[in-house]
Amino acid sequence: MRTTVKFMSIAAIALTLGSCGNDKKNDNGEESSEEMVTRDEHMMNTVQNEEGTKTIESSSKSSDMRIDKASLSFKDETSKGVWTSYNAVRLALIASDSEKAKQEAANLAMIFGENNMKLKSTAEAIATTEDLEAQRKAFSQFSVAVQSYFKKNIDAGTLYKQHCPMALNGKGADWLSDESTIENPYYGDKMLNCGTVTATITK
Repeated sequence: MRTTVKFMSIAAIALTLGSCGNDKKNDNGEESSEEMVTRDEHMMNTVQNEEGTKTIESSSKSSDMRIDKASLSFKDETSKGVWTSYNAVRLALIASDSEKAKQEAANLAMIFGENNMKLKSTAEAIATTEDLEAQRKAFSQFSVAVQSYFKKNIDAGTLYKQHCPMALNGKGADWLSDESTIENPYYGDKMLNCGTVTATITK
């Protein structure tokens, strides 16, 4: 009888220890099957197109998925060049490539003459440093200043004004994109999808 009681006690202790082990695994970040299903469901976006509703799969860090790609055109080659160079700086900052951002910002600064000295000097502030944080701060200033320029010179399509409230130590910062998908130039891979579309520039 004592042997039976002792065996049952050992079995109960083993069961308890096994249960705690499972709890610890969950605490250490392993997902249960229910959590994984929920996560997978959140990774499905529904996009409306001309043929109806189509469900597509997207990852939060995918740079290949381009939703609402705007077909942009500008009034002249100069304003087109401003957008091309600005976008190249944006992509370099998303990639956290300070050298590329410096080169593209130098091209951007060269486009402007004396009638656009504010834009020229702000672009030069990006081009004259290799410090990524300084570049991003100057880029935010340029993004604010260039919005009126694009409003005057866009001929067709849409630019998306996007905002990250956490950028620049919580001060927040804007940027412009030719797509509604968020790719944050102020954090890159650290928080690639942090931000929202706050306005559009459309012609």
